[in-house]
Amino acid sequence: MTLAAEQPRTGLLHILGVSFGVAVGVGMMIGSGILRAPSTIAGEVPSAAWIIALWALGALHAALGANVVAELATALPRAGGSYVYAHRALGDIGGLIVGWANWISTLAGIAAASVSFANFLGLEWSYAHDHPGLVAVAMQIFLFATNMVGLREGRAMQLATSVLKSLMFLAFAAAAVSLGMQSGLSQTISAAAPAVGVWSLVAGYQLIRGAYAGWEAPVYFSEENAEPGRSIPRALFLGLAFTALLYVGVNAALLLALGVDGTARSVLPFNAVLVHFGNFWPVLLFSIGAMITVASCANANIMSAPRILFALSRDRLLPHALKQINSGGSPALAYGMSALCALALAATGSFSIVFGLIGTLNSLAGLLIGIGFFVLRVREPGLARPFRARLYPVLPALAVAVDGVLLLLFLRNDIDGAYFAIALSALCIPFALIARRSRAAKA
Repeated sequence: MTLAAEQPRTGLLHILGVSFGVAVGVGMMIGSGILRAPSTIAGEVPSAAWIIALWALGALHAALGANVVAELATALPRAGGSYVYAHRALGDIGGLIVGWANWISTLAGIAAASVSFANFLGLEWSYAHDHPGLVAVAMQIFLFATNMVGLREGRAMQLATSVLKSLMFLAFAAAAVSLGMQSGLSQTISAAAPAVGVWSLVAGYQLIRGAYAGWEAPVYFSEENAEPGRSIPRALFLGLAFTALLYVGVNAALLLALGVDGTARSVLPFNAVLVHFGNFWPVLLFSIGAMITVASCANANIMSAPRILFALSRDRLLPHALKQINSGGSPALAYGMSALCALALAATGSFSIVFGLIGTLNSLAGLLIGIGFFVLRVREPGLARPFRARLYPVLPALAVAVDGVLLLLFLRNDIDGAYFAIALSALCIPFALIARRSRAAKA
């Protein structure tokens, strides 16, 4: 064995491409949100037309952000996602706010997915129903252990689960449409409905914003991509387009099969559709498909969270040890820290506690990234940009405006989220000052 072979790995692998980028984007987006949100949204927004419009609006909103992030990711192809761009443009404090917001959002996604996994398993196994926290923890331990082995293992897990759950949703949409053909989709959507209030739309859209959270997943792995300038923009837009088609199609199929009232009354509307095809096999297949769906979402978040800590460590905002890479190309200690925090959240066994903050945190991060985009355009005009945001400055400015307005609306509608966002931002200030003094002392 040569000396080089004996040395620990000091850098990330460069083996990813468009297929993984689409898989991790689809994997992170399609999870607990689409399985649970339709019922809550139908209760808040009693209009099929508005529901479909809100899901389509969520895709357009995400596309505005992708237009900005694609330029930043190809100009600064480093691991860590949006934190990298915020740190470059806004310094330690801005970078920490975005980094922590994204990291906490991924942890919330892991915990919510694992709790949902336990709940869906509980439909068929009484022990899982009685001990959801333990099952959620066991599922996380398995996924974290698989990914800590190496990047290739995590990539294989993500590709397989994303393909399986996409096929599952397509099959469900076909089944729901066949069930609801008698009423007709146009009749369902155009049916008279009660007036919808502004705050009901805001509450519904906040859940949809959370369901689309994760569209930017490919950028966490920019540094591990073989051709980031070409692959990252394609992965962002292809993953988002495919997910949007599934979301709109599945919700239209649900409304066609159950109507708005039926969707609102059912905690698991997917299950309510499938029981019409039998009492055992369809429900069993739904449970298996739902578990694959949330496991795929959890795996995508599990792969992303350590990359944020890795980037923070490399910029000396966290301990140096968190940027260590094992022989499989994984930041092992960063995985360990993420695992401890995600496991603590999952042990609560509550879906609502860990999922409600995702929309607010992503809007806060999106706003700061949009501002950072303009800062870098002005301050570093000569920075190489393999992909340049379309219709600059109109569409990027629109993205900033939309995120700013939505953040205010979400904070007004969710006071707990407001307090959390304020506390997160305030904590970053002394943390950044301590890190800055530490760097100065070492220099």
